[in-house]
Amino acid sequence: MDVVSVPKNTLMLIAGAVWCVAGAMVALVGLPLEVRLAPENLLLVPLAVVIFLAFYRLVFSRLVRKHTRRIRAVPEERLPAWRFFNAGSWAVMLVMMIGGMTLRVSHAVPDWAIAFFYSGLGVALFLCGLRFLAVFARKDSNSSWKLQAFVTPKTISD
Repeated sequence: MDVVSVPKNTLMLIAGAVWCVAGAMVALVGLPLEVRLAPENLLLVPLAVVIFLAFYRLVFSRLVRKHTRRIRAVPEERLPAWRFFNAGSWAVMLVMMIGGMTLRVSHAVPDWAIAFFYSGLGVALFLCGLRFLAVFARKDSNSSWKLQAFVTPKTISD
């Protein structure tokens, strides 16, 4: 089976892009609500900061370090592009996406709660995406960008 494989460090670029896009999408749900509702609910901004700090420091920063160490520890120099996450992280991402969409569509959670939670979560996720991009940039700072070095087909035997 042909699979797209990339150099290990390119997984950091992919992870950074995925995390930044996901963080931006989440923040784009929460921040407009935050701006609209915060003048009437003065606690929304401090609550968003608490959520941001909790997720940035206690969850996402740790995941950036964990995945960076895991990828660097793999002996192969090229890996399938989806290996920036392990199976458990893909499952958590799927559950979070389905859960978040379900809560919003069902209107089970009020807008003020979505506002502060999504604002803090989205910004934390986006900034940790930037951390992945920084890991990628530091590793490749002395090398030239060559497209053929990023993506080449690789045959994996069954």
